[in-house]
Amino acid sequence: MHVNKSCVKICFAVLILLSAKTSLAENIRVAIADNQRVVTLQTTAGLRIEGSPGHRQEKAVTFRAADMGRQPVRVSSSGEQVKVNGKAYRGTIEIRKKGNGTLLVINDLDLESYLLGVVAAEIPADWEMEVLKAQAVASRTYALYQKQNAGRRLYHILATVDSQMYLGKRGERQRAAQAVKDTRGMIITYHGKVIPAFYHASCGGHTEDALVLWGIDEPYLKGVDCDCQNISTYGSWEKRVTMAGIIRALGREGYRLGKVNSVEIGTLTAAGRVKNVLFRHAGGTTSVPAETLRATLGYSSLPSIFFEPEIIGREVVLSGRGLGHGVGLCQWGAKEMARTGADYQAILAYYYPGTALARRGVR
Repeated sequence: MHVNKSCVKICFAVLILLSAKTSLAENIRVAIADNQRVVTLQTTAGLRIEGSPGHRQEKAVTFRAADMGRQPVRVSSSGEQVKVNGKAYRGTIEIRKKGNGTLLVINDLDLESYLLGVVAAEIPADWEMEVLKAQAVASRTYALYQKQNAGRRLYHILATVDSQMYLGKRGERQRAAQAVKDTRGMIITYHGKVIPAFYHASCGGHTEDALVLWGIDEPYLKGVDCDCQNISTYGSWEKRVTMAGIIRALGREGYRLGKVNSVEIGTLTAAGRVKNVLFRHAGGTTSVPAETLRATLGYSSLPSIFFEPEIIGREVVLSGRGLGHGVGLCQWGAKEMARTGADYQAILAYYYPGTALARRGVR
């Protein structure tokens, strides 16, 4: 990664403008980096810096948290992209200093351009085109829902799996871009309103009711049978975690377990996922929500809450299936539907029953 050696000190509001080739139809503000001490911006076309007397860089500029004031900085280029710490993005870059003294970096761009960096980051670009289209519509809908419900938050959506993956220019692929183009402006609605179009990688055979996991009681987010197990690479898995590691991880969340004698499933959802896990120890029995355990251990250690635990020696063996929370569209299930002839409209209608597609006005 090439980083310019010079540093531009910003002690007051600075405005750096990036021109766009087209006007924004529907913008989205994506948090692409957080808690940064230093942010370097680069472009081959050159950056224009306005409002900073004596400080001007043609192709690179570095911002340091210690030198910035509280006013936001907006950045653009005469080209179509700017690199942020070596990673290329379309649109405008906004840098804000947070209360903890670090920098938050936001990518402000139009929704359709944003999707170019999302679809192939979420599913392989060589999958069936109808799956790519279904993903494009689901991602567009999810992003718009997040924007509508962002409240006073400085950004609309994260660039990670905590929202949906967004890689900017480096995540763009031709087939995924075609899917975005072919579904331009298309969103999923229920009674005319944009839905929270949750999706996940592989449900393990049955999607989950959002009411059970998150208390969201919507008819289009109920569980449905799914044929993902026919082809999913997450049809079954086994993970091993040391008991000591689990005790330490849960301890950071306030659970005090001591010496654990057994680990058991508490209750299950109607679809068969684990709702809570029982840790029996010298001090009694501690119940831990399965979603809490998954988040605490990390998604790589516990891919889904469709699992069974077993203590073997000093380890807990977790045997399960599926990847992700299990609510909404199952990506591997959608692939199987497309493989057997379903188009993207049928895929979305199946995983979000009772919804309708609508085309939101775009330019």
